[in-house]
This record gives sequence, C-alpha cells and structure tokens, in this order.
Amino acid sequence: MKYLWISAFLFSHAVLANCPDENQQMALQGTLIQQTFPGPPNYESVKDGDEALTYDYLKLDQPFECDLASENDAVPEVQIILQSKSQIDYPDLAPLLGKEVVLTGETMYAQTGRHFTPVLLILEKAQVVNPLTSSEQKKSALLQFQQFQQALREKNVAALKTYFVFPVDGILWDFIAYDESQSIKMETLTETEFDKNASQIIDGLQMLSELKVNTETLTINEYRINALTEQEQKRHYVESEEDGTFYYEENGQRHTVDGVCDTVADGKFEDNILQVSKGTIGNEQLPGVSEYCDGASVYTFKLLDGKLRLVSSFTAG
Repeated sequence: MKYLWISAFLFSHAVLANCPDENQQMALQGTLIQQTFPGPPNYESVKDGDEALTYDYLKLDQPFECDLASENDAVPEVQIILQSKSQIDYPDLAPLLGKEVVLTGETMYAQTGRHFTPVLLILEKAQVVNPLTSSEQKKSALLQFQQFQQALREKNVAALKTYFVFPVDGILWDFIAYDESQSIKMETLTETEFDKNASQIIDGLQMLSELKVNTETLTINEYRINALTEQEQKRHYVESEEDGTFYYEENGQRHTVDGVCDTVADGKFEDNILQVSKGTIGNEQLPGVSEYCDGASVYTFKLLDGKLRLVSSFTAG
C-alpha cells in the first residue's frame, strides 16, 4: 500500500481547490488567524491615519483557485463574516485563534472596501480539530472508527450520517462503487446527495468495515482480496520479457498470463490525522501494470471537538 499513500499525498497537495460559487454551503479547513488592514478613508495606511480594521480569517489548508482577483488567482485565506442571526460571536472565536478548525457556512464574494479577500465565509459553525498526537487521542479515534464500521455493517444510514461533515471536501464519486454503465457523479457530497445515494455510499464503503483495528497497538491492518484463486496461488510464476506478463509451467507446457490487481483497504495515522483508503494494487505473486492497478480513494478523518468525523476525500490513480 505504500504507493497508494504516496500518490494520495502528492495528489492532495499538488492541486488548488476549485473556486466556490457565491452562496455555496461549505465546510472549510484551516487555521484561524486575525489580521489588521487599513480601512477608511483611503484604505492605504494605518500609520497615515486610515482606520485599523481587524477581522478573523481562515488560512486555508487548500487554497482556492479563482479568477475573481486579477492580481492573484490563488486565494489562500477567506475573511470570516458574522451576522446578527448567527449563534457565534467574535468572543466565541477568540479562543480558537491559532488553532486548526473546520468552519461551516455560506460563501460570498467581496462587495465593499471592508472585504479584504475575494471569497468570504458567512460563519454558521466552528469546530476545533484535535490533532491526533497522543496515544489517548489515537485510541479514541480508533474506537470511534470501529463504531463507524459497525454502522456500515448494519447499513444504519442515520448512524453513519453522523460521522460526515457536510459538505464533504470531496465528490460523490469518491464514495460509490465504480459502474461504467453510469455517468460519473462529480457532485459535491452534500447532505442532500448523501440522503439520495445512501445505499450506494454504504455499498461503496463496505470494504472499510473489514479492516482489523487494534486499539492497543494503535494500528489498522490491511485487508486484501486476492485476485488469484487458491489453485492459482500455488503456481510458480516467472516474469516474461513483455511488460505485465508472466508464465508458469504445468504438465510440461508453458502458459502465459497477465498480471492482476488485488482489491485492498488500509488505514494509518498520517500528519496527526486518520487516513483510510480503499482501492487496487498489484497482486504480490502476479503484479499487474501499475497504471491499471495503483489507485485509491482516500478518506480523511479528524477529531472535531473530540468526535471522529469524515471531513474530506479524494481519488488518485
């Protein structure tokens, strides 16, 4: 599974996120910071007499790529807007400054001189990310993951739904089994899309319920479905000159076969978060060509206010 984790890591860090639409419901991840910029009358210099405007911002883990700001297509931060109807006020955010958070709300575009980022977030909910650094935190995460597995096995939609942060930073296609007869579902996984496709999502994730979790060693053991039958596994294969092909000898005859892909699921703690994957990889005896075998959908779980939640997904390969 090493290739899956490396390719997933590169994929997640190499691409900017698509620019959100205005009035789009989002769950954004990053670090809450506070910044001061010059305001009226000239919006140029506090030292020269402009009003100092201090606001909270979310420094995004994955910046947006937008055409809204001609001087810079990358949008690394979003300004936080609080409305009077919101249950959150600025004193509530003060203890969260400098911490990793997940903020949920609705996007808007800059409209006035007091808006200092091209994209802003009208805040509805703020959750602190508890980094999985201690053994106690990791054990708590794995115990809760076992409950997630139980919900999958029981096909308990209501229970499974509580583990998702909507909208998930990913697409519906990451969660459902591939079917070449259907068009690829590129929709964002919102709560509405989850409700519409719950049975397909449960089927698509079912393999994760087979993972063996050890809460004492704080590890997850790989689960693999071998593509070879028991009889095929007993043969001795020799690599052929042609890429991706092998041969074995039986009853005095040489038989040529192609390499195959196993179906696998795995999980590990990575960068203080829990990442779980399902995908394909070359068979250990008869490895298929990497461009066909090496790929995975990866799911990121984080502790938000002490509760394990699936916050993002992506497919690589």
